Amino acid sequence: MAYTLLKQLLEQLEQFEELGRGGTGSSAPNLAGFAAWLYGRTAAPPEPRGPSAPATVPSMPPEAEIGKLLIFLTRYARSYIRLGLAGTPLLTPDDFAYLATVMGHQPISKTELIARNIHEKATGTEVIKRLLARGLVAEQPHATDRRSKLLTITEAGGAVLGQVFGPMGQASQLIAGDLTRAERIQLLYLLQKLDAFHLPIFQGGRAGSFSDLLQHLPDDTPAA
Repeated sequence: MAYTLLKQLLEQLEQFEELGRGGTGSSAPNLAGFAAWLYGRTAAPPEPRGPSAPATVPSMPPEAEIGKLLIFLTRYARSYIRLGLAGTPLLTPDDFAYLATVMGHQPISKTELIARNIHEKATGTEVIKRLLARGLVAEQPHATDRRSKLLTITEAGGAVLGQVFGPMGQASQLIAGDLTRAERIQLLYLLQKLDAFHLPIFQGGRAGSFSDLLQHLPDDTPAA
């Protein structure tokens, strides 16, 4: 037996280890990281389709396409979730996310709640105000910090979550689309890796300028 495929696989594995792409936040090789890396190198991208990719428009670099598609997917997801929340006191996907976070981490401070949902303070404060106004969460003084308030879910809030958990689970299935189980796991790995990269940047505070932000670019970023 020539073991041609095995030789090719070993060559790819050697390149993977040399690049130090072992996994999220680590240089140690792992199977999940190698599988995702190998797929990115060998899989042919799907043909563009739909109005977002007319044949007359030059192809975009992969990084620009990633950004565009992530924005599109966010819009798809929000539209599905809004329909699933119709007829409930929860007006937006953020209302649902905040209420579910309170249930899972109560009592929780407003600051922590906003941080867990990756929001700016002003945006998160508006979501919390809506939940308080509808009686879905309650606030109480912090035991040691007079400036802070702790949030807990109310009986009404728990009832609303019980009502929407089913539709939200179905919306999640719809968002995952026609991906196979293996593709879903692969996508999850890649999204978690991206989240691990971006979260410290977000938590580090607002960048003073775009130049400051670009200091976070990885050393091996492909040239434009």
